[in-house]
Amino acid sequence: MSSWANRHLPRKRDISQIPSEFRPQIVPRVNQPQVIQSETFQKVANEVIYPVVGEQKGKKPEPIDKRQYVLKKVEAHPSRLAVELTHKNQSYVFVILRHIRHTRDNDLWISSYNSIRKYYTNKIVIIDDNSQVNTVNGKLVNTDILTSEWNGAGEILPYYYFLQYKWADKMIFIHDSMFLNRPFRDSELEDSVRFHWHFHPTKEDKKLETYLSLLHHSKELVSYASTSKWMGCFGATSIIGLEVITYLEEQYALFSQLTVAIRTRADRELFERILGIILFYEGIVDEMNCSNVGDILSYPGAFESEHVSMESAANVLSQRNYDSPIGKIWRGR
Repeated sequence: MSSWANRHLPRKRDISQIPSEFRPQIVPRVNQPQVIQSETFQKVANEVIYPVVGEQKGKKPEPIDKRQYVLKKVEAHPSRLAVELTHKNQSYVFVILRHIRHTRDNDLWISSYNSIRKYYTNKIVIIDDNSQVNTVNGKLVNTDILTSEWNGAGEILPYYYFLQYKWADKMIFIHDSMFLNRPFRDSELEDSVRFHWHFHPTKEDKKLETYLSLLHHSKELVSYASTSKWMGCFGATSIIGLEVITYLEEQYALFSQLTVAIRTRADRELFERILGIILFYEGIVDEMNCSNVGDILSYPGAFESEHVSMESAANVLSQRNYDSPIGKIWRGR
């Protein structure tokens, strides 16, 4: 067909044939003034997106009734009263261990994160252990999300990764079901290790000796564990210095050996005891100063599984005059 017949067809301009100084300027959409102005009017909600029930297990999805849950939002900025936590020139990192089984569990880690940002601006590391539901992390401030490759290892993971990444001089480790109830006092930060709560061992577990046998100096530890001179670390949560963790690894291979072995809830409960056994055996803690708050059984409503929020849990502590820097939401998972 001749060019005369195609004279009305639109032709694509070959921009390379135009001298560079005369070419039209192409501005990407994200840099266009109208788009930038529009974005400034967008309200950042930092809202967690709740997926549908059953989508992780291959079941027919069922809509979530969001009215059942308080849709927690990540606070985009720390409180204006928040400060950097230091004590005796030592730096601190907060580590939250997160495990999400159901969509409603999202409000746990968000409440935990927001409670820290209410008081402190320190770095936060969220370690995700085998969550079964996806989540949207929102605009977290000075926070890293670390997905563990050791599914089910649970409470040992903060120690394992703190040893590996050395985020600060000391670590404050809490579960996603725990929250800061008030700022820490200097007396609660004094020692190289403080459990948040302790518990008295009330039962013998045959697997305890098996797990202790994986460690260096296992004979001494097994012998010591058979006495009643030690106490467990509830949830294995603590305030602990990097030098202590380094020593425990060098002396007993505690974290490298047990991280690969722990997989079940029963295994994780053994770690609560093993951590206490070694720290008591070493004399790093004793019965008088092992924990900041005391026996976990004295906690109001301890081990009563209720679907409560951080706000209602904090009210219970206030009503009971329970003076603790850390609170806990008792939700069975």
